[in-house]
Amino acid sequence: MTDFPRRIGDRGETLRRMVPAGTVLLALLVMALPLPLAWGVMPHVALLFVMLWASIQPRLMPAWGAFLLGLFADLLFGGPIGIWALLFAATVVVIRLIEASTEGHALLFDWVMAGLVALAAHLLAWQLLRFLGSSAPAAPFLAQAALTALAYPPVAAMAARIQLRLAVSAD
Repeated sequence: MTDFPRRIGDRGETLRRMVPAGTVLLALLVMALPLPLAWGVMPHVALLFVMLWASIQPRLMPAWGAFLLGLFADLLFGGPIGIWALLFAATVVVIRLIEASTEGHALLFDWVMAGLVALAAHLLAWQLLRFLGSSAPAAPFLAQAALTALAYPPVAAMAARIQLRLAVSAD
């Protein structure tokens, strides 16, 4: 009988651990919606969530988890399998390296780093697609990277609110 509350607590802990992956999945699904956009592209919010969770909750966004989320992105967007899987996992590694080499940084630093990582990820995606025979122009990739960088502050605020709720629910 004493095991019952622990099992309920374990379920809550399991749900708490699924929140980062769930936010990335939800962002991917929103990105796949046929939204009428003025620019024709939208920010890669899922990539931002991967970056943010790798930074604020590294245990809950392992590289292998980011790889699986990237595979889902590849399947959802109909691109070659493995491009976003590789880039999501690489993003986690890069963010962890940045976090290990810097300490106590400000929002502006995080914003610049996120913009550079987003730019690198989009340029690598474009190059990998070209390597696979696509003749896609670079402009949409650069536009999406720029919009992703601009979207960093509101997405970071959203992730911070989610993180705060996770911390409160864990207590």
